[in-house]
Amino acid sequence: MKTLAAKITSLVKKELFIDEPKLHTTFVIRQNLVIRIAFWLGFSINFIYMIIVWNNKAIRDLFPVPINAINILFSFIPCYYFLKTNRIQYAKFFVYFPSIIFQTIAAYLLLKANFPYENAELALIPYAGFPIIVYRKSLSIIGVALSIALFIFIKIIKYQLLPISAFEFSLDLAMSFACYVITIFLAYFYKFDFMKLKGNNDLLNSQKLIIESQTEELKVLNTTKDRLFSIIAHDLRSPLSSLKGVMQLLDNEYISKEEFKELSKRLQQNVDNVHGMLENLLLWSLSQMEGIKPNVKPFNLNFIIDETVLLFKEISLQKQIEINIQSPQILQAIGDEYQIRTILRNLLNNALKFTPSLGQIIIDSSVKGQFVNLKISDSGVGIERNDLAQIFSNPKLKTGTAGEKGTGFGLFLCKELIEKNGGSIGVNSEFGRGTTIDILLPVMVN
Repeated sequence: MKTLAAKITSLVKKELFIDEPKLHTTFVIRQNLVIRIAFWLGFSINFIYMIIVWNNKAIRDLFPVPINAINILFSFIPCYYFLKTNRIQYAKFFVYFPSIIFQTIAAYLLLKANFPYENAELALIPYAGFPIIVYRKSLSIIGVALSIALFIFIKIIKYQLLPISAFEFSLDLAMSFACYVITIFLAYFYKFDFMKLKGNNDLLNSQKLIIESQTEELKVLNTTKDRLFSIIAHDLRSPLSSLKGVMQLLDNEYISKEEFKELSKRLQQNVDNVHGMLENLLLWSLSQMEGIKPNVKPFNLNFIIDETVLLFKEISLQKQIEINIQSPQILQAIGDEYQIRTILRNLLNNALKFTPSLGQIIIDSSVKGQFVNLKISDSGVGIERNDLAQIFSNPKLKTGTAGEKGTGFGLFLCKELIEKNGGSIGVNSEFGRGTTIDILLPVMVN
């Protein structure tokens, strides 16, 4: 018996008191309506019985406290409280289980007080429909079975006190059975309609979420498209126009070869910027068409770091930025060497761009479990907290400390390439204090 009681208790907790996913407002309203109707109907019946039946001396002698008053106290008052506090899971428990037990006790006491013609047990029939509507399958079966079992219990006691013919017994049994069947069928079809409507609503909600997701994707694509056209229209055309203009001046002999040599330093920087932009755009375009397939193999990470730093030596000297490489050992990482070069080039370019003169950049690499941990820290302007969340998806375009321009594709591309190489990338930044890019790449195991 203890084991059975424990199982029933566990089932009630599982079926009733564990919070379900939040239903759509329409279903909450319908469920509240059913519970409120059951509450007021049950409360009214118990209140009327308490007034009328309690006037009988035999009832008062048999049970000194009104059983209907106890029902109101332990069933309907808690139910009312949970309805007012919008805790429906508890309200629908108290409106049914305590109430049906007290209703059975009331019917039993009436029979014991020599009221064999009292039909208080008929109130148990409507109770059979309630659990079908508001409970899930397991608990609704328990609720219906409890209603039928208590009804049969009262009928057995009543038939012992009340002489009845076989015809009357058959008629009473048929009427009771018919009432139960009608009640259960009405409740079932109401629940069926309820669940069908819920299914349609869930479908509409899921379609709404898909549409909202597609809308967000379209917004990102539109932003990317606008940025792409901006790069083509301005960031690529301007350096090329400058180069074309200088070449025309030289061709028409408006400037000397000595003057051209002076200009060529700036032109070289413009050409390098255009080259980097074109590479990023090409790689980004390939990634959108899923054309990037990393050629994964072991490579010397230290060598790639040294080469990348050497590539930006001229810029670091011009801005008087110190680049420190801290690598205690030779690190063999696994990935596409060309793509890792692109990643480092973009990240170091960003660090130099947003670090003011006399600043510092630290490149630190170490082994962290099954990964190489590469950190690029700068003492630059940092990133505002509001911009940090979308730094890899939709970064705001800002000029560098020396007026350098960016495309906004750098970090976006880095994240895609890192993930395609089995690694991860993160960013920590404090506005006005600097930024640290944290990269994990698979390490070569000896």
